[in-house]
Amino acid sequence: MVMVVRTEAIVLKSIPFRETSRLVTLYTLKLGKLTTVARGAQSRKNQFGSTLQVLSHVQAVIYTRPTRSIQVLTNCAHITVHPGISHDLKRLAIGQRICELVLALTEEGVDSPEIFHLVTRTLSALGNPATDAVLVQLYFQLHLAAALGFGPSFTRDEVERVDDSGGYLMLDTGTISREKDTGSLSLAASRGVLRAFAILYKADFDVILRMQLTEKQRRKLYTLVTRFMRYHVQEAYPERGEEVLSQILGLSPKVE
Repeated sequence: MVMVVRTEAIVLKSIPFRETSRLVTLYTLKLGKLTTVARGAQSRKNQFGSTLQVLSHVQAVIYTRPTRSIQVLTNCAHITVHPGISHDLKRLAIGQRICELVLALTEEGVDSPEIFHLVTRTLSALGNPATDAVLVQLYFQLHLAAALGFGPSFTRDEVERVDDSGGYLMLDTGTISREKDTGSLSLAASRGVLRAFAILYKADFDVILRMQLTEKQRRKLYTLVTRFMRYHVQEAYPERGEEVLSQILGLSPKVE
């Protein structure tokens, strides 16, 4: 049975398909990740315009059939455009990395309004040239981890017990401790970086956007978040995109 679904969506991937169409992977509010075909999207009478560009936030009309692996995208209209992303190489690279992570780590046809709103909130912040783009990306990664079921687990008391000598992030649990657990793979970090990690995960988004970090702290925080996510998704983690992004940002996910 064919169903017509009208839903908000983010364009994650868009590639040519045959002579006149495009294969478009969307993350939708109502249906989660979907692979669709936009027929005629490359023809001269293309009705889709720029709505099929990666990172577009659109209102989509999709004809779906449960037995079909590729659904039919019949109409798209812009909801939000983000010129602040497309005109900045670093922000564009981060936006593309966000799409890459959602593509790699979510299941087809499994809806998650939490993930959808996380993506739209993150892209909105990323499009603001006044925000720290790296912090926006790291916020996204930690909260995507939580939405997928493996978010960090620590208490305020554990964070406050870390003194000026620094502490550790346990990769398996996301616990923060001033002492190393010999039975758990952990990463050492300064008190300031571990507190930044905690704020990134626990604080309100507007508080996170006002955070101020030194370049050294930002680099180490990038390492903590990247290593934490890689530990939990292992082979599913898109490594090549991480290498490209870290080069563009001038950061490295390697442990110092």
